[in-house]
Amino acid sequence: MKKSILLVSVLLALSFTASSQKNYNTSDIFTISGITWFGLDFSHVKMIGPEGFLDPDAIVNTEFKLMNAVILNEPDKYDLKKFFNKKTVDIDMSVVRDRNKLPDPDKLVLETMDEYEFGRDKVESIINEYTPAENEGIGLVFIMEKFNKPEVRGYMWVTFFDIASKKVLLTEKMDAKAGGFTWRNYWVKTCYNVMKEIGKKKYASWEKKYK
Repeated sequence: MKKSILLVSVLLALSFTASSQKNYNTSDIFTISGITWFGLDFSHVKMIGPEGFLDPDAIVNTEFKLMNAVILNEPDKYDLKKFFNKKTVDIDMSVVRDRNKLPDPDKLVLETMDEYEFGRDKVESIINEYTPAENEGIGLVFIMEKFNKPEVRGYMWVTFFDIASKKVLLTEKMDAKAGGFTWRNYWVKTCYNVMKEIGKKKYASWEKKYK
């Protein structure tokens, strides 16, 4: 009898938790006061060169982590609250911390100028693999596609998603020019320039389209 009562209690608790979770849609991106920043996801990135990418082992094992750290350590410059019009931005790096170890250094750099790109379907499959520490709200991640040295540009998918359901709410491919000293600063500048473009005009155009 006691076991039956306990089982019912557990089921009721799970049911209440599930029913209390909000299912977010795209318009909620522009009305919710806070989001969670998941960082830069390099799990499917490629380097187009090969000039500028001479040490792929260091790129995977060190530089990806340091690029994410730059954004967190320079909040005045990488002002996520300002760029994305939010009162609060929580941080959850647990997902990309593991995913950014996935690229094979031996396959990271494309020796020829063959084009490399992916679409929304790949973005959705990547988000579906996430196991975040946070379990509700709206997440934001930059899924990095490629760094192109001859073009001096970085390409990424700016992606908002419902953390609980892993549903992609908005994703758009953006690119920007690189620049600066040291390898990480040179390429993380592309993310900064994308953020600036979002803050300057892109966020407003998304809001007008989706809200």
